[in-house]
Amino acid sequence: MIPILSLVFSILLLVSGIMLIVKGFNQSTGWGLINLLVPFGIFFFMAKFWDDAKGPAKIIYNSFHWVPRMCIYAGRKFARHRGWL
Repeated sequence: MIPILSLVFSILLLVSGIMLIVKGFNQSTGWGLINLLVPFGIFFFMAKFWDDAKGPAKIIYNSFHWVPRMCIYAGRKFARHRGWL
């Protein structure tokens, strides 16, 4: 179950990142290039143009919110299986 959820959330992160890059190019070529090339440029774009970036930003937040929980759950399950806990 964990590998399937990891795959789903990874695909959601990829799709929402592409959506934000496209929205950046719709805003202007400069913002599109910033979203594409500058590390963490997407976060500045989301802060400045929240109305345009609201949908993909919520997807990114939810994906980043659940990935650590799945990792902790999988780690605990592995540790119990090995007898470490």
